[in-house]
Amino acid sequence: MSNRVTAVVILTYFSVALIILLSAYFFPVKFDVSTILSISMLILIYIWHRNYLKKQKLSKEIVKRDKGTMLFWIFVLFILALSVRIPFVLLFGMPYEKAPLIYLVILTIIVIEKTDVSAFGFKTQNIGKSLFHGILFYAVFGGLVLLILYILIYTFTGQPPVTSYNIVPFLLTVPFQTLLVGVSEEGFFRGYTQTHLEKFYSSNKAIFVQAILFGIWHFVWNLSPFDPWSMAQYVATTCFVGLLFGYFYSKARNLAPLVLAHGLWNSFPQGIITNEAAFNALQAIPMMNQILTGFLPYAVSGMLTFLFIKYLVKEI
Repeated sequence: MSNRVTAVVILTYFSVALIILLSAYFFPVKFDVSTILSISMLILIYIWHRNYLKKQKLSKEIVKRDKGTMLFWIFVLFILALSVRIPFVLLFGMPYEKAPLIYLVILTIIVIEKTDVSAFGFKTQNIGKSLFHGILFYAVFGGLVLLILYILIYTFTGQPPVTSYNIVPFLLTVPFQTLLVGVSEEGFFRGYTQTHLEKFYSSNKAIFVQAILFGIWHFVWNLSPFDPWSMAQYVATTCFVGLLFGYFYSKARNLAPLVLAHGLWNSFPQGIITNEAAFNALQAIPMMNQILTGFLPYAVSGMLTFLFIKYLVKEI
C-alpha cells in the first residue's frame, strides 16, 4: 500500500478531529454545534463515497494480507482512535471523536484496502428487515436488562424505580447515538476488526478479541476523576455487551441492526425519569442483594439474547 495514501487518510482523520475539537472549544455544549457538525460530516463522506464509487472499482472481497500486517493495522487504528477519544472525553465529557473515527474506518477500507464497505457489514439492502432485527435485539437484550433491574429494585426496596418517561431526551439523543456512536463503534469493532480477525482466527476468538478491545475503549470515562473500581466495572460490562454484539454480527453479517440497537441502548434510557428515593434505598439493602441487582439483569438477558441470536438470527 502507498505510504502517501496512508498519510492522506491519517491527515484527513486528524483534520476532521481538529475541526470538531475547535467547534467544541469555541461553542458551549448547550448549543450542540459539535453534534450538528459531526452529522454534517457524515453527509460529506456519504457524498464522497457515492462519487468515488463512480470512478473506482472496489473489490467485493477483503484483500488478503498477512496476519502480522492485519494485526498491526488494527492496533494502529485503535491507538489513533484513542488518541482523539481521550482528549475529547477529558476536555468536554462528550464522545465527539465519532465522526473522525467513521472517516478513519471508511477511508481505510476504501482508499487503503480498496474494498467495498459491504464486505465489512456496511449494507443497506433489506433495510426494513435489518432495522426490525435491531429493534428485536435491543428489546431482548437492553429491554430485559432494564425490566429485570427495575423489578429487583422494587422487590428489594418496596419503591417503584421509575416515575414516568419523557420522550424528548430520547428524541434529542438518538440521532447522535445511532448515526455517530452506533456507526463508528459497530463499524470499527464489529465491522472492521472482527471481520479481519475472522480471516485468521476462529469466529469465537475474533468475537472475544474485539469484545476485549471494545471494553478497553470505554476506560476513558473513569479517568477524571480517576475511579479504578468503576472503570473495571464499566470495562467488564461493555466487554460483555461486545461479546453479544459480536456474536450477532457473526450470524447476521450486517451492521445495520447493530447500529440501531446500539443507538437505542444509549438513548432510550435517557428519557426514563427515575425515582431517586428508590435508588437511595438500594444503597441500604444487604450487599448480596446489591450485587444480585447489578449482576442478575445482565446474566438473564444475556442468556436469552444468546439463544435469540443462536436460533433466530441468520445472515441479512
